[in-house]
Amino acid sequence: MIFRPFHHISGFLSPLFVMLAAAFPLSAKGECVTCDGCEPRVALRTNMLYDAALPPSLGPEAGFARHFSVAADAVAAWWSNDSRHRYWRICGGLLEGRVWFGGYGRKRALTGHHIGIYGSIHTFDFEFGGTGYQSPRMTYGAGLGYGYSFRISGRLNLDLGIKGGYSAGRQIKYRPECGSYVAVRRSFHQYWGITGVEVTLVWFPGRGRNNHPDYL
Repeated sequence: MIFRPFHHISGFLSPLFVMLAAAFPLSAKGECVTCDGCEPRVALRTNMLYDAALPPSLGPEAGFARHFSVAADAVAAWWSNDSRHRYWRICGGLLEGRVWFGGYGRKRALTGHHIGIYGSIHTFDFEFGGTGYQSPRMTYGAGLGYGYSFRISGRLNLDLGIKGGYSAGRQIKYRPECGSYVAVRRSFHQYWGITGVEVTLVWFPGRGRNNHPDYL
């Protein structure tokens, strides 16, 4: 018999709040915290592909030293229908260090081509009316990413990207029987390949700040 654990999401979200608390005071005071001129160096981001699949995502990105940034993303979904044995539960986070290059990266913050290295952690529980899959412990991953971010309005960018690497974790295959959930197979799952695709909306907050295009 298996149990449906309550995966605490605070451990994933607290690092994001720390980054936000550290970064937003810089942009709120009207100080120049940018590479050339007063371009914004802090942004909030959400991957719209994840949002459409109903594990909402949100995270900050902070730029520093002209060509570098750190991005953090968290996803959390806890949808369920016990009577129909439907579960769509995932909770996790990702931290990525990025290098920006090309003319955009040097003159406009968090815009242009970027490459990065990331680490991730998540847990899940999926069932659709019958056989289900659950991670009894955390699944870990690491790899490389590439993306291109471009301006779509004064405060918005669209960041298109792809990630590839390695992930590994324990997995339980289960099915409902007589009011309980019975483990059918326990395994250690490893994966090499594409680990993520991004169509990310990036918002630049801060009073009087815009991701201005006139540095090209």
